Amino acid sequence: MPNLTETQTKHPSSSQKHSTKNLPKTQTQSNTRRCKGLIFGPPKHGKTHLIGTAAHDERTSPCAGIDFEGGMTDVLETMPGWGTEFVHIPIHSWEDFNDAYERLRSNDEGFKSVAIDSLSETHIFALMNLLNDGKPSREREPDLIQQGDYGVGLVQLRRLVRYFRDLPLHVFYTAHHKDDVDPREGLIKTVNLAGKAAIEIPGLMSLVGYLALSQSEEGETQRILLLKNYPKFRVGVRSGWGIEAPDEIEAPTVTKILDTLQYG
Repeated sequence: MPNLTETQTKHPSSSQKHSTKNLPKTQTQSNTRRCKGLIFGPPKHGKTHLIGTAAHDERTSPCAGIDFEGGMTDVLETMPGWGTEFVHIPIHSWEDFNDAYERLRSNDEGFKSVAIDSLSETHIFALMNLLNDGKPSREREPDLIQQGDYGVGLVQLRRLVRYFRDLPLHVFYTAHHKDDVDPREGLIKTVNLAGKAAIEIPGLMSLVGYLALSQSEEGETQRILLLKNYPKFRVGVRSGWGIEAPDEIEAPTVTKILDTLQYG
């Protein structure tokens, strides 16, 4: 395993370079297993780009992009398939969220996957909306998030995650990372969610991967998706019967994730 840091580290060079631009959609045999994946890591590591590759695989295209963070347009607007194979759905209010969920639940447009960017911003969104709930206790300090708000925010976030996770689609979430301290393992990297959400929300996923950057011997930056056997990273994967998940996926795309873990 490479000695990974938050930003870059040395890693053996790969013999192949991978690009999703103008690639034909991958065709595979169908099955009923659907990926429910959470990809986390620092900003600008390529999380949004990764979920955007759902537009280039027939198992996940068309994909609905639920944008809480507001960064999808900047990253993906020039991608082949934007607007047709990857449909951008910006979220500015809970009404927008409810409309997006109903759109996917009825699925008259034939979506095969949904990508939510990001859970970290979604949690902040939920907490900020609680400031406008009209409670008398808000009058003295209207901009202060109160202790009880975190519990309410966690319930709302858990409900949101479950609503989308239980759709009969491939579902991909992104999140930022944070450094935390484990009493036995010391400094670790985990999902940047407040309080118990950092433990509970990843437990709802079939895949939790950390998107790291590596540097080859030639000085080229490469992306690596960590899946398991990295004690300092809170990652994990539930693979199907008889499927051996690798520790990592180099130059990850949605196609590579589905092929490696044999999702339909």
